[in-house]
Amino acid sequence: MKIVFSNNDSCDIVLLQNPISPVYRQVYKHLQHVPIPFRNWDNPFYVNDSTHEQLVDNLIFFGNKISVQVDRDACLFQDQDHLNALHRIYERNYKNNSDWLDFHEHIHLCERKYNERRPHILTIDYRDKSGFLEKKFNFDWFSNSTTQLKAGDVFVRWQELGKTPYQYWKHKEPNDMQRMCELIKPWVLLKPCILVALEDIDRLKNTEAAEFNCWWEQYSDKWCQHWGIPEWTLDNMFSVLTFGRVSNVDNIINNLKNKIIPTRVVL
Repeated sequence: MKIVFSNNDSCDIVLLQNPISPVYRQVYKHLQHVPIPFRNWDNPFYVNDSTHEQLVDNLIFFGNKISVQVDRDACLFQDQDHLNALHRIYERNYKNNSDWLDFHEHIHLCERKYNERRPHILTIDYRDKSGFLEKKFNFDWFSNSTTQLKAGDVFVRWQELGKTPYQYWKHKEPNDMQRMCELIKPWVLLKPCILVALEDIDRLKNTEAAEFNCWWEQYSDKWCQHWGIPEWTLDNMFSVLTFGRVSNVDNIINNLKNKIIPTRVVL
């Protein structure tokens, strides 16, 4: 597979020998003909160019476009109750509209502390354009999962419309089982998103594992019964499935920093 950029530069993806690779090869027989709907905030260096205040102002701008009022002071002080309320508005109203996607992504950006560094990852996401190519997630695929990434790893991760149990706990959502079953989602669908690690990443780094596990053990059995899965541990929540490697990571980074964006993925 190959990622093609807007300046006609390209980057080869060498597929690994594992159960996910043939799934991606089959899916991209179709998606290679579809332009990547790359958004500004898909660029991992987007946040580097913005202060926390600017991200909040962007959230207000996108909220105004869809007639949602955003409290600037609450966002600046990271009032999680207000941010959770904005998430609920999105859940009730999103209908494949790009303005709502801009709004939702900026809620997430504003939830992170202004000095919290995000790992640099290139995200290629077709969103609603790939819906008919999504596959039911196979729990057995976790046998090839990892929470440790090396620069150049190509992978896919959980990206359901909802929250992981860890996000739910961190965002101080209510300890209500009905709400948990509505909002907390396991990995339901394999979406043909492509992510490229631009640096080494430990996905469990800085997690508050002991505190979270103490909370989650009260609810996990009943929640797993609801979803019909054997378990959902912290490792499951943060694990990714690698299916390829790229070698010229520095070239990808230089392109992205110069706002040269991916346009297609071809076989």
